[in-house]
Order: sequence, then structure tokens, then C-alpha cells
Amino acid sequence: MSSNSYSYRIGDLYWKQAGPNEWILGKHLALDEATESITFAAVNEATGAVVPNSESILDLKATSLLPANPLFTTSADMTALRYLHEAALVKNLYDRWIADDRKPYSSMSNVLIAVNPLRYLPKVEKAPYVRQSLDKSPPHPYHVAENSYRQLRSVKQNQSIIISGESGSGKTETSKIILDFLTDRSSLNEKQTLNTSSIDDDEQHRALEHALGDRLMETIPILESFGNAKTHRNHNSSRFGKYMRLQFTPAENSETKYHALHLTGASIDTYLLETSRVVVPPTGERNFHIFYELLRSGDDALLRDLKLVPNPYNALSDGEKDADAWINQYQYLKKSGCTSNNFVDDASNFKRLLAALKCVNIDATELFQVVSGLLHLGNVKFSEEDTSEGMTAAVHENDKDGAITVAAEMMGLDPDDLMEAILMKKISRMANDTVLEKRTGRPGLQREASVYYAKKDLRQASFSRDTIAKIIYEQVFGSLMRQCAAALEYNAEKKDELPYIGVLDIFGFEDFEPNNRNSLEQLLINYANESLQSLFNQCILKAEQELYQTEHIWSPQNANLLFPFGEFDTPTTTTPVFDQQPHQLVSYDDNKECLSLIAAKNDGMFSVLDTVGKLAGPTDRKLIERFHTLFKKHPCFVAPHPKDMVHTFCIRHFAGVVRYRIDSFIDKNSNIISTQFEDLIKSSTLSILSSAFPEQSNELTVSRRRGGAAANKNSGSVALSFSTQMKGLLTELESTRCNFIRCIKPNAAMDVTIFNRASVLEQLRCSGTIQACQVLQVGLPTRVNFEEIVDIYTALLGNDFMFKFPLSGRLFTQALCSVLEFPADAYRLGDTRIFFKTGKIHLLDTLLNITPIMEPEELKKRLIHYLVKRRWICAVTKVAVSRRMQIMCEECQHKRRAVVLQCWYRQILARRELAKLRKQHRIAKVWCKFTKNLRVQSAFEGVTEDKLLLLHALLRQRSVASHSKWLLTWLGPLQRAMYVQKLGKAACIAYLAKRAFVSLLAKVQERRASIKIQAQIRRMLAKKHVEVLRKKVRAQKLWQRIRIRVKATIWFFAMYRRAHVLNLERENARLKEENESVAAKLHDSNNALAESEALAKSLEAQIMLLQQQLQEANRANNYQNMSTSPNATKAFSFVETNSTSSSDWMHGNAPETSSEDGFSTSFNPPSLLVRESSLKLRRYDSDLSSQLLREVEQQQELTKKIRNLVLNINCIRPQSQVP
Repeated sequence: MSSNSYSYRIGDLYWKQAGPNEWILGKHLALDEATESITFAAVNEATGAVVPNSESILDLKATSLLPANPLFTTSADMTALRYLHEAALVKNLYDRWIADDRKPYSSMSNVLIAVNPLRYLPKVEKAPYVRQSLDKSPPHPYHVAENSYRQLRSVKQNQSIIISGESGSGKTETSKIILDFLTDRSSLNEKQTLNTSSIDDDEQHRALEHALGDRLMETIPILESFGNAKTHRNHNSSRFGKYMRLQFTPAENSETKYHALHLTGASIDTYLLETSRVVVPPTGERNFHIFYELLRSGDDALLRDLKLVPNPYNALSDGEKDADAWINQYQYLKKSGCTSNNFVDDASNFKRLLAALKCVNIDATELFQVVSGLLHLGNVKFSEEDTSEGMTAAVHENDKDGAITVAAEMMGLDPDDLMEAILMKKISRMANDTVLEKRTGRPGLQREASVYYAKKDLRQASFSRDTIAKIIYEQVFGSLMRQCAAALEYNAEKKDELPYIGVLDIFGFEDFEPNNRNSLEQLLINYANESLQSLFNQCILKAEQELYQTEHIWSPQNANLLFPFGEFDTPTTTTPVFDQQPHQLVSYDDNKECLSLIAAKNDGMFSVLDTVGKLAGPTDRKLIERFHTLFKKHPCFVAPHPKDMVHTFCIRHFAGVVRYRIDSFIDKNSNIISTQFEDLIKSSTLSILSSAFPEQSNELTVSRRRGGAAANKNSGSVALSFSTQMKGLLTELESTRCNFIRCIKPNAAMDVTIFNRASVLEQLRCSGTIQACQVLQVGLPTRVNFEEIVDIYTALLGNDFMFKFPLSGRLFTQALCSVLEFPADAYRLGDTRIFFKTGKIHLLDTLLNITPIMEPEELKKRLIHYLVKRRWICAVTKVAVSRRMQIMCEECQHKRRAVVLQCWYRQILARRELAKLRKQHRIAKVWCKFTKNLRVQSAFEGVTEDKLLLLHALLRQRSVASHSKWLLTWLGPLQRAMYVQKLGKAACIAYLAKRAFVSLLAKVQERRASIKIQAQIRRMLAKKHVEVLRKKVRAQKLWQRIRIRVKATIWFFAMYRRAHVLNLERENARLKEENESVAAKLHDSNNALAESEALAKSLEAQIMLLQQQLQEANRANNYQNMSTSPNATKAFSFVETNSTSSSDWMHGNAPETSSEDGFSTSFNPPSLLVRESSLKLRRYDSDLSSQLLREVEQQQELTKKIRNLVLNINCIRPQSQVP
């Protein structure tokens, strides 16, 4: 049987985890020791009753339960809860938030947890927080502000209040509450403590503070209008971080020793303004409030002057003249598809903005002109044109006199300069100095200064337009901050001397996955939260140490107790070495590895991002590859899925693993302002733009244009600049006493009736509150006041018995722990409360149990026995200590007497030696002075000029040293002579000056007359020269027109010749196609001829066969004739001879005949002769059609002959068949 099963008591309430962020409250109904399982039933939190049919069996080996605090009880201080864990924290926050008297504030150590009430609560009185102890004050931002004020006044240490939380959690409203209290704090001091003589001065201070406080509060509408916007999570989200310092001047009344702090100045620092929202607001979100407030202001005259309504280049129809239609006219506002905000009244906010600008003394006219110019600048459209440089961008024809002209007019810029900056890239090359050659030493080549212009394509032009808009908005925002700071009278010269309270309103941890993508902005925000989390961990441990120091728990009687905190002044380590188990030591997630991964000086992600951005052709692909190569073995760099490694990287933050998308990292990190854009903005006639960039020295400007080292190396990187700002902020915060306010958003829908526990728990984890609770649990988290213990046991033991113990309750609690046999290392006694270690909660249950484990009489008996024993031990200890003190006192008296005698004798000797030395020193001093004067007089003896120089040097000094005054006495006669000489020289000089002036006047008059004559002559010559130049210009223009016409004519004839060549090529191609068709026909004719020749051969073969058959028929007839007549033999021989010749003809062996010239000739049959004749005819026939016609006729003749032969054969065959 596991020992854990016995720690769950039947009938108690426990929390069971039902999901990553969900807990279910239930009751332990039964225990099965055999199977180590319990019966668990859900409980209705509203009534405390068990939910029917909700019983379930839980295996204790696989399930762990957390004990629950009693129902229907809440605690303003989280550390006062009996059980401190995630479920208990969320339950306590929920009970306080959902109550009828809605209590959104709770505390934990020096951390205030503020759950956004989502509605305006009744205003809390400030006086109770000022006049009573803070221990009796409920949690509230006033509590944090008052604590900071008191610490600033008493400890004289600068204070800081860090407010963080996700968007919509109420950070801005909380900071307003803090500032409202601090601006009125000194006026809330008790009047009876003031001296009547200082009432008038105090009233004067109050009036000045009230005016300064009003100006400080009036800066908030300005910040909200220009720095806040509507997002998916919040209708009034701050898109920047701000740190406000409230500077106080201490005033002391010497009679009453009353110290007061008067508010005398304030300053505002801003961090990471989201300027990309100006040009590309996210889908479903709005741009900054100022644009919508201006268009919905209802001031027709102002909108007409700013050329916003009506739009001069994009007029609306009569049915569309409303605020939404006006807003949709501007591209920067309608891109996101969201133009309205149901939770914000833009018209009333615009009135508040005007009043705030007037209070802070800021010129609203120029400010609104710039805002209007940005809206018109976003409407500039581009088109592509084909030029010698390729496809380049140009302003659309419809916009040449429209949006860009109005935008330039509103921002005080020249339209041509603005168009040139958008469409042309200026490439400047500075002139270099003369370089000496190494070998000869003679001057080398010297490069002259030059400027080149390159046209931009469509994408580059759009990017330049948006970049100019972002730069202008950022500079305007910075100018507003500087003017607000000037109105707040911050004393920068005494910033290290005067105390202050800082209020930091910083963005909370952000993770937009999986709905949206995390980009560079989220990485910077999470880096800031990592830095503040490190500070938070340090301060939480320090606060616990301060509590232990205040309660004096390092008393000698508890020296044997080991617990994981050292002395207050000793450095705290993350894992101190003690004789405890490792799981009992204080350990928290140290995020130094994560901070090193992101912002290490040389090998951090920010440094790599800046390095890749400076390479030639930087791309996000190169950057992500460099990340995966350098940080793949880092413990905080998590490798994503292989298919996502091309565009994704993951970082393990203190709040969890976050996925970042690498898209646009290089572009967003680039913060280099082009000199072309800078010069353009400086040329504005509006002071708010022309004074935006500070003046730089010539060397710095030249170095910046050349890319030299004089320029700031981090000026072009947003990440490195933000890292530097955060490190400076952390250094300042570490030097102050930090107070934390964690703002919690109850639900994403901003519904007053919904408290999403899962979302709240996730925010508590991300803010580090849960981790802080775990740190407190490992220390001495469970604590109870002595007064509560005394009240419980007074009802049990009676008042008479309790009178035997002091009223403090500490002695009674110590006696009770001894009687109940608590282990000495399980608790510690402080001055006002008892602390228990983690896991010793059962001791507290035993201590606070109304029905103790023993009878009241037995308990009284043991308590009295403890008192008697304690008194006896105290008496014995006092006697022993008294004896030892007496001995030590005697020894000390002897030592003191000996020391007194030695000191008295040494004093006598020292006095004698001192008197002797003083006398010698006086004599030496007088002698040195006398000899020095003699040496000076002898050195100047006979040298009058040197005396005069010395006298002049003495007279030029404002005050002569005492040891040099004798020189004036010595040089007195010389001084008087010099004075008389000076008067004479002055008279001579005056006379000579008068004569010189008269002569000079005459010369001037003559010169003026000559100059007038020369001017007339030059004017006449200039007129003639101008006329000549005009004629030249007209001639040049005429010649240019003629050249253009000639070029046009040449171009026309060139194009005409080109067209003529193309036509000839097409005709040539057509003729080629016709020749190919004729050749194909000829080929077909040849094929037909070949077929006819084959047919002729076949016919000849048939003829030969028919001739053979004819010969056989003739032979048969001859045989019959021979048998019937005597001439048969001769006939037979004739027939045989004929048959032989015919057979020879059939086999190609024709009989030869000899010609007259002696050559033998062969006999050809008639068919062969016909064929030869036909070939001869074809040889001389040139016409193809006639040739074919002849061959057809020949074939027809051959056919006729064959038919005749066949008929002859048929005629002969019947004759041969006659008997």
C-alpha cells in the first residue's frame, strides 16, 4: 500500500486535473486500500453539494489530486491561502471577480494581480491608503502606489512599478489609476502634521503639482490617439511600450521633522512603436485612432482645410456622403476591412485630444496637416512604363495632379521632390582626398563627387512610398513625445539626484499561433518579457528574503532549522547547497540561456540578423539557414518539423515553445533612413517635420554617407536598437525597488459575465505568477498570525488561562508547538507569525484544529509545565550569564585602565614633538617667502619689458592670490607710469582715427558713385547678353524640333523597309511551297509511269503465252493434215520451224541474221519493237501530259492486238477438235 493513499482524507475537497488548463472540484468519498483507488465525486462550487451521478474511481498511482481550500472563503493575499497551487489561485481570483461587490484585485507577496473587471467600478477613496497601515488596506493599485511613495520617502530608493499583461487586460487603465494617485499624493498628507508657518508654501506646491499632474494626465489622450489601435483582442490596444518617470523633490520642515515629496517633473520614454500598422494594418483591425478621430470629428471647416472631406481628386456621390464612405476613400484605412469600433467614440476622443494638445501647448494645425498628408500619400497609384532601364514605375496619369500633389501640399513638401524620392533612387558618390602613390610618392588620381539617379520598378516605388509614410509617422510620434516631455518640466540635470517613481506599461507575452503567424514584432516583445521575467524572479526571491528579515526568523533558537534561503545580505543562488533532498531546494527556471540565445552580443539571434542584413542580397532564406546552422544544438532552440524548417524556427521561452515565421524579418529589421528621404523630410516647411532629425556635424554626416565607422553601428537594426534600449531599461529597473502588477484578461470576448478559467490560467503561467507560487511553496509558503492562534485557543482554554502568556502570542505559539511535539526543522517563528515548510501543512491543521488531539485539561497541564520549565531554564541561564558577565566586566576594566595610562603618556610625548615641529615649520615658511621675493626682484632687475608683461598678467586676473599681492606693491610706480602713457596713446589714437574717418568717407562716396555708373553699364550689357541667350535658346528649341522630325522620318522609313522585307520573305515562302507541290505531283507521275511499264511487261508475258498456245494449235492442225495429205511433212516442218522461232522468242533467244556489213542482228518481236518506238517517243517528248496520253494509246493498241490473238486461238481450237 502506498503512503500517498493515506494523505487523502475522506470527506475533504480536492482538485482533479481534467485537461492542460482545466481543474474539477470534487470530494473524496471512499478509499479502497486493496486496489489503491478512491471514489471521487464532482462538487457544485456554488452550493458545495455533490453533483448526482458524478462518482468515478481514481487510481492513485496514475492520478494525483490537489487539496482544495474551504469553499465560500476568499483571500486578498494569495500567500494566506492554506493551499497554494494553480487551481487554488484561479478559484480565488474567480470568487473575488464574480462576487456582487466585484473585487478584481488580489496580491501575492509584492505582486498585485488585477483581473480586468470589464466595467467601471466605483471610485475608491485615496485617503484610507494614506492614513492607515498598508497591512490593513485591501489590494488595489493605490496600495502599490502608496507603498512605492512611502519607500521613496523613507528608504530614499528610487521605485518602479512594472505593469504587464496581454492586450485587453487593462494595463492602460491601471497605469492611469497609478498616475492619478501619485499626482495627488503629496496633497493627501495629514494637515495636522504641518507647521502653520509653512501652510502658504504647501498651498503653492499643491497648485504647481496639480497643474503638472493635469498636464501629465492630458498626455495620455495624445499617447492613445497616436499610439493605440483596435485589434482582435482589444478595442484600445497600446501598440508601443512606455516608461513614465515621476520626479519628486523632497521638502523638510525642521520643526516637525516632517518629510514630504512634491511632484516637480515627469518624463516619458517609448519603446517599439508599431509603425508598420500605418501602411499595412492587419486584416480585421484598425489603423491608429488618430486617423478615424480626425475623419469623424465633425469639424467641416477643418476637414475642408485638410482636403479630406471632400476629397479633391476622388469625389463621392450624393448617396455615399457619410463618415464610413469618407474613410473608405483612403487606402491606408480600408485595407484591413475594419473602419469602425463600437467600444470607442472617435468624435468625443477627438475633442479630448484637442483639449490635451492645447493643455500641453502643441500646435494642432501642423500635426493634423501631416496626418492628412499621410492619408493622401497612401492614395498615390503607380503604373508601369517601358523605358531604356526596363519596366519602371511612374505615377498614374490620373494621380499626377491629384493625391501626390495634395499630400506634398499638406506636408509642406515640393511635389517634384516627393515624386523624385518615390520613383528615383539617388546614388551619391562623395569626393575623395588626393591619394599619394606608394612607390613614387606623387599625387594619384582624385575622384570627384557625383550623383546618379536610377529609376525604380513598381514594387520598389510602392515600398518607398510606404517607407516615407512610416518614417514621417515615427518622427511625428517622437516629436510629440519630446514636446510632451518639455511640458512636463523634467529636470534632466538632476536626474541622478532627485528621487523618482517609474511606471512601466509594457506589452505582455504574445503567441498568435495557430490563428496567426508570429513575426519579428512578437520576437522582440517576447524578448522584452524574458528580460522582465528574469527581473521578476530576482525580485520575488528578494521580497521573500525581506519578509524573513522583517520577521527575524534567523533567531538563535531556530538555528538548527535548514531551509533554502540564506541571509538577506548574502547572494542568492539558484540551487543552494543544504542537507535537504534536491526536490526541497529553491529552484526556478533560469531564462539566461534564452536571453543569451536571442540577444548575445556577438553570437545571438539579433546579432546574426543584423549581420545577414548587411550582406549583399540578404534574404529570409539565408537567415533561417544561418539560424538552424548556428543554434541547432542550443537548449532553447527547438527544431521544427522538417517540412517547416525552410520558413519556421522555434524558441523555448519561459511560458512555452513559440513558433516564429521568418517571412519579412530582413525588411522589418532594416531601420536605415535613406539620406534622400531624410533630406526630403528636412526640406518641409512644417516645423514638426523639418526639426524631426537632429543636426549632425559635417564629419558625422560625411561618414554616414560613406558608411564609415563614425555612424552608430546599431542605427540600422531594429532588433539591436531595441535590445540596447531593453538593457538600459533593465539596468535602470535593477537600481530601483520593483513593484509588479500583473493584469489578467478574464475572457477574449470582453464579456462582463464570463470568466474563462483556462485563459486566466494560461495568462498566469505566461506572466510567471504560477512559477512564483512554486518558488514560494518551496520556501516557507504556509504562514499564520499569532493572533489567529490565540483567538482559537482562547475560546478553548479560557481567558483566565491565556493571561499567563504575554499578549504578543509568540510565547504561546512556541509553547503550543513544543507541547504538540512539532519537529524543530518544520517551522520557524517570526515576530508576528509562524512559518511552515512545504509539505508540513498537516502541522498547521493540527495547530488550528478546534478539537485538539488531547483534552483541554491535559493541554493546560502541559502548557504550564512548559512555562515552568522555560522559566527554570531562563533563571539558570541568567545566573550563568550573570557570573560570566561579571568576570568579563572585571577583565575589561583592567584592560581599559591600562589602555588609558598608555594613551595619556603617548599624548604628552606627541604634544612635545608637535610643538617643536610647528615652530620649525613657521621659521622655514618665513625664510622661504623672503628668499623667494628676493629671487624674483633680482630676476627682473634692469628688465623693464618683463616687468610690464608681469604687471599686465597680474592686472588681467580677476583676483590676485594672497601670496602674489606683494608684486602689485613692488610694481606700483611702473603701473602709474604705464597709466599716463596709456592716456597719451588714447588721445593720439582718437585724433588719428578722426582724420582717417574723414578721408575714408570721401573715398567711400567716390567709390559708391563709380559703382552706380558701373552698375548701369553692366545692366545694359546684361540685357544685350540675355537677348542673345534667348535667341540661342529659341534656336536650340527649333533645332531640337527639327532633329525630332528627322529622327521620326528616319524611323518611319526604317520601319517601312522592314515591312517590305517581311512581305518579300512571305512571297518567297509561298513560291517555295508551290514548287514543293509541283515536285510532289511529278513524283506521283513517275510512279504512275512505273506502274504502266510493269503492266506492259505483264501483257508481253501473256502475249508470249498466247503465241505458244497458237503454235501448239498450229502443230496439231498440221499433224492432222499430214496424216490426210502428202504435203503434211512439209507443213509439219514449217510448223515446227515456226514453233521453234516462237519458243525462242518466248525465252529471249531470237534468231540472228547477218547484215550486209558482216554484223549479226537479232530479230525482235513486234511487241519489243513497239516498246522501243515508245521509248524513243518518250525521249523526245517534253510535255508530260502528251506523253501520258501516248502511252495510254499504245496500251490500248496492245490490248487490241491481244484480243485479236485470243480470237484467233479460239477460232483454231474448234478445228483441232474435228475427228
